[in-house]
Amino acid sequence: MDIPAPLASVLAQIGARFPELADDPVMAQSLLENVTSMIAEAHERYAAGVESSVVSDSYLDPAHLATGALHAEHAQHPAGAMLAAEVLFDAYLPVFVDEVGASTTADVLRATRALHAGVWSRFPAGAIAYTEALRQRVTTAHMDSRTQIARDLHDRVAHGILAGLQRIDLTLLTDPPAPARTAQLEDAARLLRGALGEVQDLAVSLHARVGDDHLDAALARHARDLFPAESAVAIASSGTPVTLPNWKAEEALTILLEALTNWRKHASGSTATVHFDWTDRAVTVTVSDDGPGFDTTAASDGRLGQLTMRERAGLIGAVLTVESAPGAGTTVRLALPVGAL
Repeated sequence: MDIPAPLASVLAQIGARFPELADDPVMAQSLLENVTSMIAEAHERYAAGVESSVVSDSYLDPAHLATGALHAEHAQHPAGAMLAAEVLFDAYLPVFVDEVGASTTADVLRATRALHAGVWSRFPAGAIAYTEALRQRVTTAHMDSRTQIARDLHDRVAHGILAGLQRIDLTLLTDPPAPARTAQLEDAARLLRGALGEVQDLAVSLHARVGDDHLDAALARHARDLFPAESAVAIASSGTPVTLPNWKAEEALTILLEALTNWRKHASGSTATVHFDWTDRAVTVTVSDDGPGFDTTAASDGRLGQLTMRERAGLIGAVLTVESAPGAGTTVRLALPVGAL
């Protein structure tokens, strides 16, 4: 598609200001299509002699809702699109005035209103679609979390309690000699203590808080509570830690604690390393272990936590990747923008 020079110049300005749009082929194409459509609508409004720039009374255009959903899918906050629109309006207004041949004050005012309406008509629908997409993600994440908790209570806690009670029942029914009775009761106590530990771990995870700490310090604090006997968890940072918006930090902490819980569950006895790489634009957290690993292409039954982790990552505009192979350990990587939105 041949792009007129004035429009190409504006797109270049937007791309320089918002590289996350320009560097993503899908978002870059969406930007081009939307900007082209905005300008075409502005020309139509000017040619029709429309005087008003108010467009929010018809803000549920399906095409505009689809654009908002696309932005949500790519974790692009509506505020970023609004800032890009401001750049478009500011840079393209002189071009638009020339294109429509506006010469009088009244014509220039009508051209200004037409361009404003063409640009602004996208954003109410986009914001609504973005909010709805996030609401759906929150609902899905919460439902997955509840399912995961129910599964943990059944598979980890209830199983341990049942096994411990069975040892006690066996002792009462058979009344073995003292040495055997002691061994059976000690085994029952071990199983029940393990179940108690699982309940305590779940409680700590559910009440994870970042507070006034940076994310790396908060993770270290909770790791000491969750894994007091684990000396095989090493946490390190490079770069200068940044204070994240609280809602982002809380979700990120939950994701990282779930990664460590998965490590202890599936790679017990291996060494886990957590590394925070801080930059001005993002923090990348890598959780890796030298455990048995797994086939990432196989059915994920029993790994519901990964689904919840990905949903939570999407909510905060982060990217979560999981790399593993049988015998090659596992690496979980969370890349989180540090912006205020």
